[in-house]
Amino acid sequence: MKRYLLVTIIILLFNYLYAQKFELSVQAYSGLFHYSGNGAVSTSTFIQSSSPGHDYTNNPYGNKNAFSYGAGLQVQHVAKSGFVIGLGGQYEILRSKVIINGYYPDIVYPFYNIATPLPYRVNGNSFLQDQDIDLNPYIGYRVKFNTISIDILPGFDVGFNLSSYDKGKATSVNPPSNQPPETYQTNFKRPDAPTDIRLRLGLAANYKRVSVTASYAHGLTNYDKNMTGGNYDVRSELIRFGMAYKLSN
Repeated sequence: MKRYLLVTIIILLFNYLYAQKFELSVQAYSGLFHYSGNGAVSTSTFIQSSSPGHDYTNNPYGNKNAFSYGAGLQVQHVAKSGFVIGLGGQYEILRSKVIINGYYPDIVYPFYNIATPLPYRVNGNSFLQDQDIDLNPYIGYRVKFNTISIDILPGFDVGFNLSSYDKGKATSVNPPSNQPPETYQTNFKRPDAPTDIRLRLGLAANYKRVSVTASYAHGLTNYDKNMTGGNYDVRSELIRFGMAYKLSN
């Protein structure tokens, strides 16, 4: 019900903007993304699945930043008073990072003794990669100077997840002397992430048709509220830096 209400509000807002004198821009950006909360971790382990190709990260919600990126369109109306109302739509790849320091096998590999402590010691990284469509409605204010203007744009993100993958690689530490290091990898398709609602504050410095943009977004959605073993909290955090070019104004 909430999703349909949000979509209805966004459609009405877009129709209002389209009927006004508006600025239409294309934009591209990169950023840093991670998870916060007591369920987000800096280190985790790989778990071997009994099905080939289904190894996975025990807790993929990394609290370390990883490179993310996106591109999209933005339409906004700027009133003579300076107030701004707008809507952005982006396709983006959001990645978080966790350090991998252990591997739990489903079976014991031949070159390990049965007494080898578990998990096996490994060294590597894992990335939780989400493919999203993001909508960003906002209301803000434009401050004008001689040749540039600054837009202050508080609003929120609505991130609709298209796919979520656990991608990682690690190498064994101190294998038996007669064996080369073992490599472990994950490329596991996880269930789609929930729709993510994030509070967002954006800034844009405008010169003629070109803008330099920056924003910070903090998630309100708990990604892992049903994690087994306790009351865990996992929320997204994202910093974006980018460029925009006005197609019309």
